[in-house]
Amino acid sequence: MSEERLQILKMLEKGTIDAKEANKLLTTMEKRDTEFTKPKTSSKKPKFIKILVEENGEEKVNISIPILLAKTALKIMPKKAKEQMQEENMNLDEILSQINDDSGTGKIVDINDDGDHVSISLE
Repeated sequence: MSEERLQILKMLEKGTIDAKEANKLLTTMEKRDTEFTKPKTSSKKPKFIKILVEENGEEKVNISIPILLAKTALKIMPKKAKEQMQEENMNLDEILSQINDDSGTGKIVDINDDGDHVSISLE
């Protein structure tokens, strides 16, 4: 039990506050604690998938693609391209599920390899 909760119960026991006030304080603390521990994710629906590729610190690709176009392209992607992505440890099924999830914005792939960097994010 937290120190704050214990303090509220001691105040109730001593008669400093009544049961109604104690309940109100405990409820407020629960709401505060829930908000504080809730993961911070954007509820904003992504509109673009952004792909950034850098080789030896030099930007090679920086493109933003509308989500609808990206979903369609991933569905019709050639089998060989999908296999190459798997060989590079890029899980296409996971990427598709995160795009289809519509749970918000943020990075879905971030790979660093000897000065090369690939980042895919939803914006």
